[in-house]
Amino acid sequence: MNSPADYYADPHVRERIAEYCGGVGAEPMSFSAEYLVGYGAYLKSSAHKEYFSSDVSNFHWILDHGLDIFRSVWDKESTVVVLDVEYFNIDYPGEIYHDPAACFLKLEPFHEVVQKKFQEWGIPHLTIMTGQGYHFAFKVLADSPADQTLERIGCLPDSLVGKYTATSEHRHRRVSLKHGRAFDGLGRVMEYVGHELVRATAGVGPVPVVFSDIAVGSVDGRYREAISVDLTAYGDPIFMRDIRCPFSTHQKHKVQVYKVGQRIAREIPVQISLPRRPDTPLHDLLTRRRNFAAAAEVAKTGDCILPGADDPFDRLIRTYLESPLAAFHREFDSADHDPWQAWPRTYDRLKLSNLPPCIALPIRHPNPSLLQPTHVQNVVRYLFMNGWHPKHIGGLIRSKYERPYGWSEDWTHFDACSRANFWARLYAGALAAGLDGLTDFNCVSMQERRLCPKPWCGHNLADIRPRPAALRRSAK
Repeated sequence: MNSPADYYADPHVRERIAEYCGGVGAEPMSFSAEYLVGYGAYLKSSAHKEYFSSDVSNFHWILDHGLDIFRSVWDKESTVVVLDVEYFNIDYPGEIYHDPAACFLKLEPFHEVVQKKFQEWGIPHLTIMTGQGYHFAFKVLADSPADQTLERIGCLPDSLVGKYTATSEHRHRRVSLKHGRAFDGLGRVMEYVGHELVRATAGVGPVPVVFSDIAVGSVDGRYREAISVDLTAYGDPIFMRDIRCPFSTHQKHKVQVYKVGQRIAREIPVQISLPRRPDTPLHDLLTRRRNFAAAAEVAKTGDCILPGADDPFDRLIRTYLESPLAAFHREFDSADHDPWQAWPRTYDRLKLSNLPPCIALPIRHPNPSLLQPTHVQNVVRYLFMNGWHPKHIGGLIRSKYERPYGWSEDWTHFDACSRANFWARLYAGALAAGLDGLTDFNCVSMQERRLCPKPWCGHNLADIRPRPAALRRSAK
């Protein structure tokens, strides 16, 4: 096997991928996945684009052309649940390719905590080693008691209702509003899951654990590196999110050379995303994922059917509903954004000259700052601690997204309101639940993380840090 196409020709490989898509390889139209995505060098050279989104009928075409293959999170039969965990390195993004053994060892304590917590919760799942970390995946059957509870928790803004009831490239049919609400509810429960995992790993691993690639200080004097619990999939419409299939190739470093550098792109082979089974040593998996024939051997045993977790996940949802985070979410939903006609009189009147420069900068120059988790988190922290309702923090962010700042995001497909609400809810929720201790919300940390645009500005971020108990009370 000398190429991705040769590797994909193996019938066991195709069948494992088809199982993850919710069907059988011989009949792609049997897939429960709503659509597929192909990604890779072939598209870059032949069509001058990185990805190709298609209905499931092009399953074999994607594999025959040696592309990475992704399935939609949107599913005909279930609500698909994925916890995405990745190692990231701000200073050297190619480190995960250059020294994967060292990087995955840094992930190992968090991986062990996830396995332990999922076992405690009784949740069966697939663990899939991706190019930069792991996906922990399972499903909840549509209209099951768990799914119905998720639907009741969910809250869709009018803008997203409009998108779900229309069709376009990614939504060849309308998204059921029941399914859309269940996906939104799932995002809130996954925030709770993230909180529980971060608490359980406090002080355990060699690098920090953060939500969504937040910049950290240097851990050992070399790199600013951390583990990201990436929940951003739950901040976008369900039809805009897809996940890499087990046994898919991984050629991102061959396509995004600008991120990892020419040497990594040239010297590191195409990799394979493989399921991590309890009896598979880490070093063995790392070796096999860079060898097509060895990866194909793994495909001969086991399956990649997403396991159902209706009953245990329903119990977990009920635990979440009794948590301080759920109380905060209810408070979050009690308010609405100011209508756009009022923005000049409300959000636009925020006097940026009164804010610390590190907070004013992303509001004054929102593109790309308000797409970057670190800047968004700092804005949310500052405004929440200064008395802003978290929903109106989302409204402020939305008021920037929906104006012509030259955004790379196409807000006709993504949803500015949902994305803004997600950021405000995620980072204010961590404060309200007592998870965010604000240990890096000070001027020294801002300078160490290279986020301070104006040293000695006259502001001291530490002066506005309330006690954690006060933050918890604000959620009630």
